[in-house]
Amino acid sequence: MKSLTTNNNNRALTGFWIESSLKISPKEQVEVMERIFGTDSTYSERTQNILKQVMLISEENNTEISIYGKTGMGKAEGIVVDAWFTGFAETLEGNKYFCVYLGQSDAGNTSSTAAKEIAIQILNDNK
Repeated sequence: MKSLTTNNNNRALTGFWIESSLKISPKEQVEVMERIFGTDSTYSERTQNILKQVMLISEENNTEISIYGKTGMGKAEGIVVDAWFTGFAETLEGNKYFCVYLGQSDAGNTSSTAAKEIAIQILNDNK
């Protein structure tokens, strides 16, 4: 099966969860983000900063919050069955962790891009 990502052609690194038994809930995705970037993180500041550089959503021009995240999606028999955008927003009140998960729809519009757009809209509406 061809990898669904365009930034890395190594199937072992980019597609191991696609059409597999590996499952992670949206709640678990949020918990992972908080373990990495939260106040009780065991990760070094350097590691956190490197991850933040990779995850920064650069097209956001909002100066009140910085949004960091990662998209993903899963397929079954060639059909996108779920998609998500998970991450956090740095705000004046502290980090807000999130995961927007979209399941398969009859309209066929399930995409990680849609999940990302929904998350950004929610975060901007609730700043």
